[in-house]
Amino acid sequence: MPNYYVNEAAFALPEKGFADRTLHRLESPLADTEPMGLEIRRVALEPGKSLRQLVDAEVAATKLKVNGFTIVEDVELPIDGAPAIVLRARLRALDMPYYQRQAHVAFEKTWLSFIVTGPFAERATCDQTFERIVHSLAWRRD
Repeated sequence: MPNYYVNEAAFALPEKGFADRTLHRLESPLADTEPMGLEIRRVALEPGKSLRQLVDAEVAATKLKVNGFTIVEDVELPIDGAPAIVLRARLRALDMPYYQRQAHVAFEKTWLSFIVTGPFAERATCDQTFERIVHSLAWRRD
């Protein structure tokens, strides 16, 4: 049986072909505004699809679902040696403008997304948080 690890424990899974679709959500309070959020997602890379194809499809779907979602910067660069696409976006929610930074990384057979979102007025804090996360990432290789 494969072992699965979380921060607090490890446990054995039955041989049923589980797919890891982990989602982590963290929040940081900001002065007098909505909190800044960090979301980390993990899904298997789809066979035959590039990271660019996956990210472009997600962006297109998000534009249909999220009010005013617009990509303002799109850069391809490696993160700790893994191919990545880094996005800067703006959107509207709760009648407020928001700012978002995204890093989409292909690590081994996994697509990891690191997404920092906060009120548009707090974009410097979002940038600082995002840059710290991206520049401190170090992959655990078995």
